[in-house]
Amino acid sequence: MPVDVQISRLPRSFPYRGAAGLSLRLNGLAKSGDGSEARARSTEATACLSYSDLSNSLGLEVSQGDRPGRVSAVVPLPFGCQVTVTTSVTAVSGNRVVRRGFKVTGGALPDAGGQSLDKVFAQPIRRRNLPSGLRLRSLTSAAEGLTARISGGSVTFRPDGAARDGIARSGTAGRTA
Repeated sequence: MPVDVQISRLPRSFPYRGAAGLSLRLNGLAKSGDGSEARARSTEATACLSYSDLSNSLGLEVSQGDRPGRVSAVVPLPFGCQVTVTTSVTAVSGNRVVRRGFKVTGGALPDAGGQSLDKVFAQPIRRRNLPSGLRLRSLTSAAEGLTARISGGSVTFRPDGAARDGIARSGTAGRTA
């Protein structure tokens, strides 16, 4: 019997910062004998991240980009300057997010600064805080924010402090690398 969870507004203490809403379906959910973990035969989840919550989480002003499917961010620079950068974001294998088509759309950026940002934006971001068995399947942008679709089989959920063998645990904020 599936367990469906719908949360329209997550509390500030929710460990995955920036998530505005969560839809979760757990099939074959069972608790371990000692209560140290729960397992689901399969899991499907959709997390919605509003630009406002994402901005608050990242400390940058994030908004819809110059066209559908793109995201913009205002990046502060030394001496009180700032630039606006725009890129598309997508999920790729290994629970990573890549940014493609990066460009400066507002403000002046010296050549050296542009080269530095090119290097930063070329590096994929690996999601390290997904419970064992879950995979980031897609990441899309729309007028209201980003939507992440996550699914997997034989998913293990552990409370804080119960991770084993370097496996990421649910319930931890985890930073991206």
